[in-house]
Amino acid sequence: MVSQIAITATSEVGDTTERGRTVVGPSGMWTFLAIDAMGFAGLFIAYGVLRVRADVWPDPRSRIALAPAAAMTFALLASSLTMTLATRAASARVRQAWLDATLALGVAFLAGAGVEYHHLLGGAAPMGLSADLFASTFYLLTGFHGLHVVAGVIGIGFMFRAKASAQAVETMALYWHFVDAMWMPIFSIIYLWPTR
Repeated sequence: MVSQIAITATSEVGDTTERGRTVVGPSGMWTFLAIDAMGFAGLFIAYGVLRVRADVWPDPRSRIALAPAAAMTFALLASSLTMTLATRAASARVRQAWLDATLALGVAFLAGAGVEYHHLLGGAAPMGLSADLFASTFYLLTGFHGLHVVAGVIGIGFMFRAKASAQAVETMALYWHFVDAMWMPIFSIIYLWPTR
């Protein structure tokens, strides 16, 4: 009886059932993203407060290279396009091809982040996590976002094994677009926001 009520309740808010189990659809993903957005908002507010109150804040361009970060940004934005094309694909084969492209671009973003971290930690003047407030907030924001990209890549990988339905791809697309959208303020405030 309780499971029937749960299935009926989720069906009424846009989620579906498959073979007697509840499948979280777009409404569940929107709820998760609203909560997750609060986590990102807290980090952005903390970054802003720390930066404004700091006596000295280093010029980001003296420590981190803009060109690789711009390439990473391009890969992430392109992956948003390929994910949109996957949701609009007319056949499962075409959908799979666009998901392959999305996965490859997500992995390219992560590889770029890994190269950037390796360069920052192993360069002539290494920038460790506790070097200063800039380093701490840089690693916190980019690392938190990177974990979200890893989760998205894993999610897309599981979709390959499960031969995902169109609704599952649409639900995953909500998450992927959210992750892409969260990168834009990170890129802007860390890499582009000039010092005072």
